[in-house]
Amino acid sequence: MEILEQSRAELSEWMKLLGQPTYRANQVIDWIWQKGVTDTDKMTDLPAKLREELKSEYYFGPKVVKVDKSQDRSKKMLVQLIDGNVIEMILMKAGHTTVCISTQVGCAFSCKFCESGKKGLKRNLSTAEIMSQVALCRPRPRNIVFMGVGEPLANWDAVKSSITRFVEEGKFSPRHMTISTIGLPNIITEMAELFPRVNLAISLHAPTQKLREEIMPSAAKAIKLKDLILEVRRHQRATGSRETFEYIMIDGVNDTVEHARLLSELIFEIPCLINLIPYNEVSDVSYKPSQPVTIRHFLKTLRDLGHSATVRRSQGGDKQGACGQLKSRR
Repeated sequence: MEILEQSRAELSEWMKLLGQPTYRANQVIDWIWQKGVTDTDKMTDLPAKLREELKSEYYFGPKVVKVDKSQDRSKKMLVQLIDGNVIEMILMKAGHTTVCISTQVGCAFSCKFCESGKKGLKRNLSTAEIMSQVALCRPRPRNIVFMGVGEPLANWDAVKSSITRFVEEGKFSPRHMTISTIGLPNIITEMAELFPRVNLAISLHAPTQKLREEIMPSAAKAIKLKDLILEVRRHQRATGSRETFEYIMIDGVNDTVEHARLLSELIFEIPCLINLIPYNEVSDVSYKPSQPVTIRHFLKTLRDLGHSATVRRSQGGDKQGACGQLKSRR
């Protein structure tokens, strides 16, 4: 059994069965979350016999098998799971440390501009596998973003369990967590009820249903654009938060001034930030990133229409670790 599958209460019960005081569970959790230690031999304040019991009873999580360091100081880490599958995660250092974690091995949605879904979905990650990615990070990250391989809302049970335990056991603030999603029916509404302080980022990328069907066919089929916007509006009203819309800028596809005006009309009533992301090239796709002057015109149009908008500076592109470039590969 993976150690992080056990909640604090469950681990305390296990300690009692061994005749150990329940505070030993807190010690183990502190070693993992506060000190970044997953080797029981290094948990020096535990009795030697208990360390052996832990080693024989529990698997202490996935392992980082390769690290690619980018020129911008971000790190792309290849993580091997217990069944031999691999995922990728990114540790970024720009001000506060942020970790971008995966929620699935592969992805079923296969957006045309994204590498992660090219081989389809292999399986969901467990709660422990999601949490282990954060536990592996040193320095300890301040921000957790569910933006790696996979669609978080398609593995919602494990994602919501991990959020709860990040807060309760890892002592992370929900305000420093962000879920990036293409949007799936009803789950955004549930997210507002369960986690009103967790940030929502919508992978929009197209201002019309027709264009979304062209570049994100599976996402467009999963939920109509008008229904997605209604769910985001309900989420904003329930939480009082400023939403984020992510918009990849693809040359000649979705980057004209008219596209900017259509985008403004689509989301005008929602307090939000529009995050423009220059397209990061992936294999076997003819798309190119929008020209800098085109992005400037698009940005100015949005701002002139009254929106808050920025251009994201992607990290890790020289190591295929930028937005849309992650995939589960060895």
